[in-house]
Amino acid sequence: MGNRHRRSSRHRTGRLPGRRAVLGVALLTDERDLSALRERGSLAPGDYAAYLAACERDMRSMGASGTVVAEAFDLGEYLAFCRDAGLDSGDAVSRARYAALVCEEGDPLPYRGEPIEEFVAVLSCRERLRRLSSRIDGHLARVPAAQVMAAQRHTADVLLWLLSREGPGLHVLTCRVEAGRGDPLEVAAEVEVRPSKTLLRGEAPLVLAQMLVLARAVRGRGGLILRFRTRRTDPATGLPVEVIRGWSIRDGELRPLSGAETRGAFCADARTGDPLTVEPAVEYADAPPFPGGPR
Repeated sequence: MGNRHRRSSRHRTGRLPGRRAVLGVALLTDERDLSALRERGSLAPGDYAAYLAACERDMRSMGASGTVVAEAFDLGEYLAFCRDAGLDSGDAVSRARYAALVCEEGDPLPYRGEPIEEFVAVLSCRERLRRLSSRIDGHLARVPAAQVMAAQRHTADVLLWLLSREGPGLHVLTCRVEAGRGDPLEVAAEVEVRPSKTLLRGEAPLVLAQMLVLARAVRGRGGLILRFRTRRTDPATGLPVEVIRGWSIRDGELRPLSGAETRGAFCADARTGDPLTVEPAVEYADAPPFPGGPR
């Protein structure tokens, strides 16, 4: 099957001795894909909410027979799978075979009976990150290997410096990179720094690091925002004070922004430029220059 994006191989459906069966499901995370698939037949009529409700009933019922896991249903990937295997894309059996395969080849998400909307939201976010990672890989494949390795070393130094400056706490990093044609790449990631270890929340921090590697390797443009929750309390709201710092990325280099510049970017509509309401309990601070980088 010609995958359009990576599906890792850390999980296998089936049954192991002495363990419950693992039952794989592929869920449509986009209402437009549901409509396109329904036009091919075999899916019962109804809107996306009805589709999710039916999936939730089926998955909870399946849970009595084994462990239920799910991957995102990729319509393009499914149609390629059916074409290569000579299957009818409107047949329920074809969809079941596809679901079993992507759950076997991928790293499916276990379903533990939570509301289906919450589960699909997590699955959809993970699928978006995979697609973004695949796009970045495509850009990096066109860059000399030595250049990519140098960018990886530089990015590791940058991230270590960023996360060590503020000390323990929750760091929210948002990165945007323009790399060639197409829409800019953008991702937000949470990293919790503790005195003894650093916790990456989900796959987003790895994709953000990958994005910074790309910006460095191709001498791209973009921006990086760091939002840090302090232990101080805002007397007006009682909320924890958050400090926001920003850097522009030009020619692959981090260039520090002043607090006023960062505030101006945050507090204006990206499309119209109209001012937005200032967030409470937020301070916009000057960003320091990366050691050895431009000031």
